[in-house]
Amino acid sequence: MPQLMTRAAHRAALTQAAGDVGYLRQIGDEHLALHRPGGDTLLVTFECLDSTRARDGGLPLSSGLARKRGWATLDIMAEGRTWFRDDDLHDFFDGLTDDGFFDDYDTVVFAGGGMGAYGAAAHSVAAPGSIVFLMQPYATLARDIAPWERRFRTAWSLPFGPRYGNAARMIDGAARVYLVTDPTESADAMHASLFQAGHVMRLPATHAGTDIQARIEGIGILNRLIAGAVNDTLTPLRFAQLWRGRRQDPVWLTGLMRKIDRLDRPWLAALITGYMVRKGAGRIARRRLNAALSQLAAEGRTAPGNLEPAPRPDHARTLLAGE
Repeated sequence: MPQLMTRAAHRAALTQAAGDVGYLRQIGDEHLALHRPGGDTLLVTFECLDSTRARDGGLPLSSGLARKRGWATLDIMAEGRTWFRDDDLHDFFDGLTDDGFFDDYDTVVFAGGGMGAYGAAAHSVAAPGSIVFLMQPYATLARDIAPWERRFRTAWSLPFGPRYGNAARMIDGAARVYLVTDPTESADAMHASLFQAGHVMRLPATHAGTDIQARIEGIGILNRLIAGAVNDTLTPLRFAQLWRGRRQDPVWLTGLMRKIDRLDRPWLAALITGYMVRKGAGRIARRRLNAALSQLAAEGRTAPGNLEPAPRPDHARTLLAGE
C-alpha cells in the first residue's frame, strides 16, 4: 500500500494545483475549496479529504478528466464525515450564485459518490440547468424523512435543512440527473427511490457493494461516465457496457464471492469461484470452489460448466488467520 500523504504535503500539492490563476480556500473549519479555471465547462466535485489524499498526487477526482478536456473545476473537500452541512459552506455557494460564477460557463456538472453524492445533489440547486452525476447518493439523514436509515448515527445531530437540505428535492432545477446505485443494497436503494424527478436516469450497478465510487474508479470508467453525462450520450445500455469491466476487478469479485457465501448457494458459489480461479485467484477462491463442489456432490447436483476441484499449489504455505 502506498504511504498516505501528510496533511502538510497534501495542502502543498493542492496549493500547487491551484496555480497562479486558481485558488485554494479554507471554508469554515472543515472544508476546502479548490478552483482551477478552464474552458466553458465547469466540473464541481464533492469528496472527503482522506479520499483525495489517497490518490496518486493527492488531487481530487476531477483532475484527470478536467486536464484532458480543458474543463474548469471546483472541488469541495470535507475534513471528516461532515456531510457538507456547514453554514460557511452554504454561504460560499450563496455567494457564487449571487456573483454569477456559474453563469460564466456553458455547462456545469456536479458529481460525487456516497456522502459526496449527497453534497453534489444538495448544492446543485445553486446552478439551475446543471448536470448532476451521482454514485450511491443519500437523499438526507433527517430522521423524519429517512427514519429507516440506521447507519451514520454520528450524523443524526446535524441539521439537514433548511438550506441545501433534502438532496432529492434540490435536483429539481437540474437539466439531467444520472443516478448510479446498487439495487441489491436495501438502504441505498431506498435513498435512490426518493429521487423521483422525471429527469433522473437510473443506472443500476448490481452487486457493486458499499462503495460504488471506489469500484467505478477501480475499473477505470469514471471519466468516461462523466464525459458521457456531459455529452448526453450516457444511457443505461452504455453504462452496462462499461460496468462489465467489474468482471476483471478482484475486489468486486471477492465481494461477490462473500455475498454468495452468506446466501448458501453452492451452485452460484462454484460458478463465481471457478471463474476467479481461471483468472488466477489465490488460495481462498480455490478453497471456496472446492467446498462448493463438495456440497453439490453431496446433494447429488451437477456442477456448473463441468467444473472440477482446483488443485492445491505446489508450494503450500501455512494459512494465516482468517484464510
